[in-house]
Amino acid sequence: MSSAGKWREEQVLIICPGSQTTLAQMGCSELTPPAHRFPTRMFRDGDAWRPYRTYMRKKTVAGVETEEWVEDVDSDEGATYPLQAGRIVNMEAFLAFLDHVHSMLTTTYHNTPIMLMASPQWTRPDCEAIAQYIFEKTRTPALCLIHSAVATQYGLKFPTMTVVDIGYEKVDVSAIYEGRVVHHVDIGSGLSGQRAISGGEVFTRRLEALLKGQGFNKDMAEQLKRSVICEVLPYASGEDALAELPTEDTRGVGAAGDVPVEELALPPKPAENGEDGAEGEKEADDDGVLDVASIVTSGQTKEFLAKKEKEKGKPGRKPKEVETTAQKAARLSNKEKTHNTFVFEEVVQEEVKPQPKVAADAAAPAPAALATADTTASGEKPAESANADGAEPKPESQADVSGEASDDKPAAAQPEAEPSSQPPAEPKVEELSSEPELRVKRVKRDIEVGLERFTFASREEIDRIVQTIYRAIQGIEDQYMRPACWENLVFVGNGARLRGLRDNILQTLNARHLVSPSTATMFTSELPSNVATPTGTGAQTPTGSFTGAPHQLGPNGVSSSSGVNPLLQAATTANTLGVAGGASAPTTVATPQGPGSEAGGATHVVSQHFHSQTPTAIKTVSLPTYLQEWTRNGFEESMFLGAQVAARIVFCVHSNMDAQSIEAQRMASLSRVDYK
Repeated sequence: MSSAGKWREEQVLIICPGSQTTLAQMGCSELTPPAHRFPTRMFRDGDAWRPYRTYMRKKTVAGVETEEWVEDVDSDEGATYPLQAGRIVNMEAFLAFLDHVHSMLTTTYHNTPIMLMASPQWTRPDCEAIAQYIFEKTRTPALCLIHSAVATQYGLKFPTMTVVDIGYEKVDVSAIYEGRVVHHVDIGSGLSGQRAISGGEVFTRRLEALLKGQGFNKDMAEQLKRSVICEVLPYASGEDALAELPTEDTRGVGAAGDVPVEELALPPKPAENGEDGAEGEKEADDDGVLDVASIVTSGQTKEFLAKKEKEKGKPGRKPKEVETTAQKAARLSNKEKTHNTFVFEEVVQEEVKPQPKVAADAAAPAPAALATADTTASGEKPAESANADGAEPKPESQADVSGEASDDKPAAAQPEAEPSSQPPAEPKVEELSSEPELRVKRVKRDIEVGLERFTFASREEIDRIVQTIYRAIQGIEDQYMRPACWENLVFVGNGARLRGLRDNILQTLNARHLVSPSTATMFTSELPSNVATPTGTGAQTPTGSFTGAPHQLGPNGVSSSSGVNPLLQAATTANTLGVAGGASAPTTVATPQGPGSEAGGATHVVSQHFHSQTPTAIKTVSLPTYLQEWTRNGFEESMFLGAQVAARIVFCVHSNMDAQSIEAQRMASLSRVDYK
């Protein structure tokens, strides 16, 4: 790419397609969350594709019936979703969608490089078809296709990590070591052509099925899943459901959560002045300090002191407050309630019949007369208008019908206007369309939900995700790469926003697959380390009176005279054998030769590599804190952040670069010159 690094940051177009929503933004100067979100769908219109649904509607104007095309930007009726579970199932619709996003955000075709995030499921023919269409249709000068897991790595700045992408209908697990994808496993493809889904859509369908008896639909289940009362409980191996379900019955008191806890905990307010005759009671401050001067001057000092003594009761004791059911329910957390309430917000369209309008040239009554008629009918006097200079209106006795001031005649003495000989003309009514108009209205209602908000996350689905993570990391061929991948897990994708999901997955991994380094002591015994392994003859059975040479280690950390199995010893000391750079040095270990051993004088040379077959530490990465907007938004969309960083490096960096960096930048994208 001869023109690499010659674009400004505001010229780069970043597109991150998803199964339901595509993130896009023009420019990468500010590392902010995506500015635009497009629904990833297209609508068939003959041989072409449209981004919105269009339909024919009849309209009647002035008695004439006409037809017009209407574009509904919110409807998804008849929509085609080109991406399903990360795979491109309709290439023609997907290419038309990319052209739509490009045309919506760009103003020129010739100077806008494109950074396009690619899903791990995209095949090589898919990438070739996309590159061909973009270069021939959009006339872009350069194109860069970046792997979604690598984009996440650019955003979080860790050279080695395991990216768990929980999306709409799929779960991708990509193991990255030193910036290179070493293994990938996904959920979202079934056998015999059947598509198996996983991710957020599975939880939504499960929640909808559990609450179907309460009239829940998919929209209600989706809103409930995103609410604060819907969460995945921590993993509990001792329970039948592998989770501790609440037992405190809060049925019917879920509405108490709407009352602030501070109000529920406050004691009852004292009576107002005059209700019980104690005028000095209001003199007490909120801090318990009495205004003595006011009490003395009121003349009711004795009554006030007597009342205080009566309220005080026994010295040193306060009256015990009885906690109500609402107060007790308000103190409980969501995990401790069997029932809780969430607010369902629904957008409905109501039909409004259009009102006929009065023509502007029609002879209508004067505004003053209309105002007089309205106020007379309602039994109120008409309000006089103020003067132009802001003066107060004149009294009714000084108001003249003709609008002139009269200081000596009342209004009743003025001559009345002569009645018109012709009847007043009726106002002309403009005829509008007879079709009713649709008005959008938001409706909110409270719905009480039981334990279904905890049990919707089925153990089968979580186990599928856990097994996918295990197979992805353990499937790495080079074993020395596995520990680093186990210690740098990161969960991305909007499906990971579900409360408690990532914690449950991490707890399940630790409970089922973690091998603590302390358990390595089970391979050792009270045998002296320089005594050979006992044989069946009993001649080498160790005794308590051992007086031999102390334990000696060889140059490679392995005992040269030890009688312990060298492979067993290497397995228990795997952490000390690994090399810091990731690779381990080959070690030559000789089989122990004890007296009476069948090994004779033979020596077996074993090539020692890395013996950590199972994880000894499972951790998640620490997310950056220097990006405040991303911290508030969450790093579930960190692949878009990484695409912004990668776009800067690939297209915008052009100074202080050596020859090797220039060549690496040239190979990072495909230019129009290289494409031709």
